[in-house]
Amino acid sequence: MKNVHSSKLAGRGRLLRPMLAVTMALAACDFLDPTQVENPRTTVDDLAEAENPTASLLAGARAQFARMVGSQSVVAEVVSDNFSVQGTGLSKTWDSPRDVSPSLMNGTGSTTGLYWNAQELKALATFILDEIVPIDATATAVETAEAHYYRGMAYLVLGENFSAVPVEPDGAPVAADALLDLAVTELGEAGAFGIAATAALARAHRLRGDAAAATTAAGAALAALPTFVVVQEYDATSVVNPPWNFLVSRALQEMQPLPRLDFLDPKYLVRTQGISVAKAEEMHLILAEAALAAGDAGTAQTELRNAILLAQSRDTDTFDDEDPRTNGDLSLRPRDAVIEVRADATSPYRAGLVLDRPGMVTQHEISGTSLDGDSVAALPSADELWHALHLARQEILFLEGRRMSDLGIRLPIMLDELDANQTIADGDPGTDAVVPAYIPAGDEMDLYTPDRPYDPDDGTLLETQITMLVDMNRVLTDNLVSPFLN
Repeated sequence: MKNVHSSKLAGRGRLLRPMLAVTMALAACDFLDPTQVENPRTTVDDLAEAENPTASLLAGARAQFARMVGSQSVVAEVVSDNFSVQGTGLSKTWDSPRDVSPSLMNGTGSTTGLYWNAQELKALATFILDEIVPIDATATAVETAEAHYYRGMAYLVLGENFSAVPVEPDGAPVAADALLDLAVTELGEAGAFGIAATAALARAHRLRGDAAAATTAAGAALAALPTFVVVQEYDATSVVNPPWNFLVSRALQEMQPLPRLDFLDPKYLVRTQGISVAKAEEMHLILAEAALAAGDAGTAQTELRNAILLAQSRDTDTFDDEDPRTNGDLSLRPRDAVIEVRADATSPYRAGLVLDRPGMVTQHEISGTSLDGDSVAALPSADELWHALHLARQEILFLEGRRMSDLGIRLPIMLDELDANQTIADGDPGTDAVVPAYIPAGDEMDLYTPDRPYDPDDGTLLETQITMLVDMNRVLTDNLVSPFLN
């Protein structure tokens, strides 16, 4: 167990408070050259003769894991109803799930290369486990478990975000359910890696719809440490926190949150800030969801309240946010705290969701939520509990890349894979985005009225009430969307 220590903000802001976390340190060394041999024909035998080859290769796996986590925290967020794209650094097409094509998935960097990075992580972990560990007398049980964890997380992320992908060269696409089964097998071998593996098992079992296994794993993670956070850190040069680029670093903050999520942004204030991979709040949310699906409203209320109270107990920090909150055409988005927002035309207006910008804002380091634990615990109907659960997952897991999957959206395989793999033809599983019928057309998940609440000439605020076009949490509730129900 290691604390994430205070780190000075880059450019503006102030010090982050320490937080209790399980930290997955990012190593910057190149996994292709762990022995520092410059010969590009380095072989397995060369690696076997190197000192501690498994440990050397794991350093690269950690860096690759960081790239996968970061790209999920960009791609899955902008495809969902958490963020809209407003600028030139990301394609506006990400806002329209049905238009996401294999060519748009063709990224290989740490920003939009979600498919690439997950497949690269799987391949590297497989190389370590199948080729190196068997011939490395220095490989420890914990190192082997860590490699299983990375292979399991690669399968989990692929199964969470894609409907089908190949898992071997020139192989046919493997369906998401089978990918999640592979994830469970690998994560089961990663027990020596500790709470990170246990929490990942809970996440994988939830996606598989296995309530018994999910609740068992979630309970075990909470029993090990009731306030745990598994954090993937970043470094200042080789692999920076990817969403940070679009939230803070760039002059045009291309990722703009929905007005009702404005209070949660920006979540990452410095280029090295870690992204939560798993945390105790998620375990409580899994327990609540399983209880709701089983008709146990009392347990669901208790666990949902536990998640909310824990989220609200996490540290916050203040940040001098210079973001003017602009659309791509430079018109102003909601940026005054006086503005009230409602989730759709039938919902009540709520205050406190929009903050004054530019200016000092409160930043939620691990989790934030607008929900009140006591109020949620008193909700009288199952529908209201389901709605609160979906909203809690959206807010508490904000900018961690889970919302797109919760909406039921799955991405297509990258174009380079389709071009190179002769066993996959157009129209095969995995070649097109999978978008449920209940997802609105185009970019409607991101829209609100009035869309121009400020005077275009002098920026005077004209409208203090904003209405989102659609409340996706109500849509999820009405359509009974949950892995434990489907």
